[in-house]
Amino acid sequence: MQRRYTAPTIPPTPTQQWSVASITITFLLTFLTLSLQMASPAKATKYLHGTKLELGLILLLSGFTCSSVGTATNPASGMAVNASGGVSFGNLFYSTWASFISAMGALLSFLRTERGFDVSSELSSRGNRFRTWAILIVVTLIVMGSSASCYDAKCDELYNDIRPVKYCRRAAFGVSAGCIGCVASLAVVAMRLSCATMTLEGRANRTIFIIEGILSVVLFCIFGFAVAYLTSEKGPGAPLGNLYYSSWVAFALTFFVATSCFEEFQAAKSMILLGRQPPPQEEQYSDIEREREALNSDANSIAMPDERIPYDNDNASIAERGDSQAGLSSSASSGFSQRVTGSVGEVQIN
Repeated sequence: MQRRYTAPTIPPTPTQQWSVASITITFLLTFLTLSLQMASPAKATKYLHGTKLELGLILLLSGFTCSSVGTATNPASGMAVNASGGVSFGNLFYSTWASFISAMGALLSFLRTERGFDVSSELSSRGNRFRTWAILIVVTLIVMGSSASCYDAKCDELYNDIRPVKYCRRAAFGVSAGCIGCVASLAVVAMRLSCATMTLEGRANRTIFIIEGILSVVLFCIFGFAVAYLTSEKGPGAPLGNLYYSSWVAFALTFFVATSCFEEFQAAKSMILLGRQPPPQEEQYSDIEREREALNSDANSIAMPDERIPYDNDNASIAERGDSQAGLSSSASSGFSQRVTGSVGEVQIN
């Protein structure tokens, strides 16, 4: 009589149990909140909308979704990602990331509508390059964490007798690249927030721009090598996963930052060269043309005495418009000269 073979069952690890619990709690809290808003909109508006309870729920959901992303996409857990770092369960991988992004969106929306703090507008007001540096902090953290997870899954001496040398070296390089990128991005953001000034006095802005340009070139080179080594055939980022996507996004962001710094440097250089050139001939003869127009208007007023009152009124209005235009032109020219010899770009270079 032939016996039926039954595969040995492996009990779930504490990491897997915590990941399932986080996802379940996130689903239940979201379902109950939506049910309350649909069943009783008046009570939801009174007890939930814009209150500390809603903020607490959003923060709780953000924490659970962040935990589920960290555990489900960890190669050591064996849930959404295998030991090589590739996606083995696409639904779990992409849904956990989508839930985390949704929770962050809910938090930002609450801060904007209920507390009057718009994070997107604050970042945009400081320039696109500043916003890119802020995003680069998060992306490099993902590169560092994903590389460390891949290293732990295959290169830990306590659990693996045979270590793939190339794989482990490249995973260690990914950890170093992510750490360097995160520290450099944090340093630039901190300098832009604390040391940059909106005035033209001092050399702080120029120093910040020089440091920013040097770091952008260095990070572009580092993540160029990181993409080449990590996403190669024997690298930890070869299969589609967190390390693959984050390394390419980090490379694209550093490229944008480097090109933005180069364009700003070229703009400042052209403005300095333009400020040394003599003014155009049109501006040199503008005063002579104004005097000639004034003489013609006086001659016309003398030639027509019968219509003096309306004509004088018209001349007065024309003179007022001329004075206002002259004031605008003078202020514009002074502003232009200030821009030429003053500042340019997100960081006011003087």
